[in-house]
Amino acid sequence: MTDVAFAWDRCTRAVLVDALARLDVRRFVVETRTGELAIARVGRLRHDPGGRHVLAGCGTALSAAWIVLRGLGIRPVLSFPCDPGRPDVVAAVTPGADDPATTSDWDRYLALRAVAGPPRGRAVPVEDPAVLAGLAGENPWPRTQVTPHAGSPGLAVTADGDSCVDRVLVGAAAHSLRVAAAVRGLTTEVRPGNQGRAPQAVVLVFES
Repeated sequence: MTDVAFAWDRCTRAVLVDALARLDVRRFVVETRTGELAIARVGRLRHDPGGRHVLAGCGTALSAAWIVLRGLGIRPVLSFPCDPGRPDVVAAVTPGADDPATTSDWDRYLALRAVAGPPRGRAVPVEDPAVLAGLAGENPWPRTQVTPHAGSPGLAVTADGDSCVDRVLVGAAAHSLRVAAAVRGLTTEVRPGNQGRAPQAVVLVFES
């Protein structure tokens, strides 16, 4: 489920709706709340202890919204509100000062349309350490780390803690890596990491 109420102006709302509609997760709601863009979780999934997949999906929406705002020349400000009246809200983005988009911002915005899973048939993994390191270096999200994944030609995304916020940030970081790969013409697949206490995702990278 995706519901967007983004009222700064009609053009911006349309661009954001288009970006969110392309995501392969739907258990989030994006809405404005007195100048904020709030991202809330919706429902739960079977076999999803602690709602980790739903929270990761909220992180995906957060990443997409952030990229859209940067493409529109807005400097977003991230917060994690604790509102007893709205416990479902897991993250909020406030539009900061005008800040013209850079070429990299625009490339990431255009790449939102190109994020895709591995090609059908035999997928050739990217094993070049320089390419993987370049992708890992583009992670902008706090409290997260991206490192080579032991046992597969991919990248592991981990967080400092195991809170709901950490799970959202892991989802945001994983999506940002997929966008960075799409900028380079690569395809990706996200898989769950280890099932330990700390949240983790694994992003596999393939040649197109």
